[in-house]
Amino acid sequence: MSDFPNLTPYGYQVSAELGRNREGGRITWKGVNLANQKTVVIKQFCFATTASSWSGYKAYQQEIEVLQKLEHSRIPRYLGSIETDNGFCLIQEYKKASKLSDNRQLTLVEIKKIILEILEILIYLQQHTPPILHRDIKPENILIDNSLNVYLIDFGFASFGSPEVSGSSVFKGTPGFIAPEQMFKPTMASDLYSLGVSIVCLLAHKDISEIRDWASADNPYQINLKPLSPQLNQKFINWLEKMIDAKASKRFPNAVEAKNALEPLDLAFSPRSNLVKISVPKLSLGVDRTLILGTTALVSLGTTAVLAMDFADSRIEKTLLNTIIAIIAATVVTITELGAAAIALSDKEAKSQAIALAVIVPILLVSVSGFILGMGEAVAIAAAISVAEIVSLAYFLLRQSPFKEWSSRLKVTSLLSAITLGVALGLKLVL
Repeated sequence: MSDFPNLTPYGYQVSAELGRNREGGRITWKGVNLANQKTVVIKQFCFATTASSWSGYKAYQQEIEVLQKLEHSRIPRYLGSIETDNGFCLIQEYKKASKLSDNRQLTLVEIKKIILEILEILIYLQQHTPPILHRDIKPENILIDNSLNVYLIDFGFASFGSPEVSGSSVFKGTPGFIAPEQMFKPTMASDLYSLGVSIVCLLAHKDISEIRDWASADNPYQINLKPLSPQLNQKFINWLEKMIDAKASKRFPNAVEAKNALEPLDLAFSPRSNLVKISVPKLSLGVDRTLILGTTALVSLGTTAVLAMDFADSRIEKTLLNTIIAIIAATVVTITELGAAAIALSDKEAKSQAIALAVIVPILLVSVSGFILGMGEAVAIAAAISVAEIVSLAYFLLRQSPFKEWSSRLKVTSLLSAITLGVALGLKLVL
């Protein structure tokens, strides 16, 4: 005997169970509308079941209220509802698609297409007045069909605007996918956090329980994306980090900005990801913009460094103390500027502070040394700083290159710096 509910008197026939909601009392069935033979989704809420609860019933009512206001090709349409002897049923359009959590063999190009389509759905929801917040985005609530069409389902926790905290809303959502502020006052950025974590699960081929192991010990909401870095474009990693930042203020504020930032990015890592096309008459070449600017800067710095050393050599006495002071100054500036570069690359919002640090430290060194030690030592330090700038720039350029290991970068940095100084010195002697 079948355990399926008998809904024939109401015009529907159940054919399969699709899932059970963790709230209890809510079961999702696949069924057929007997009037037109169309396949439908039937979400049943039963008061009679021991697991049923008032919050489950409210979720049922809330989902109907939200769905009635939606008309989007990627959101299964609300078709109606029926009242049974022991509860209610919500009838919704059926989509022949599988859960995102079941799609583990997608290419990065396909994943980008999926992300953009989900963001389009969120843009539609967020453009309502007030905005509609889904509040339960996760791989199980995202469906993908064979043509890679994306559908967002299960609006049982959805709300209009940012509701204030109440006893029934504090824990709405799925643990692991909930943004920190969602427990107090969800925003449009909260749904972006949930989407970002869903993308991490998809890219890592892991469940949320495994992804939690990537979280910071100090902050369980801050997920470390380092395990994904080797195969992904760093610019995309930066985008994804912004999606899942534990601080809502550091995330994209809405789906429009998140989508605009993602569209020009490649997901896959490529040493040529910085290539741009430069058009000249009858010629079009792929030129690495970073390489051109970096090489020009290195040549300029190399020439400046040689001139500075020549000037220092003619103006100060070559003593052991001056040499030691110059070496210490060059080391301090190199470490400072490499640190500033690392800060600027990892946190775009701290870019201005990093630049200020890189500029202020050399100026302070020269000024203080001139005041305390004298003009000669200040000149020696200034010359040393010009050399340190070459080392810092060379290392920074290698951050964009295939040299990913620290030791490899250091070796090539030293070689590149020496070649730059050698070429600049050679040019000076010739000219």
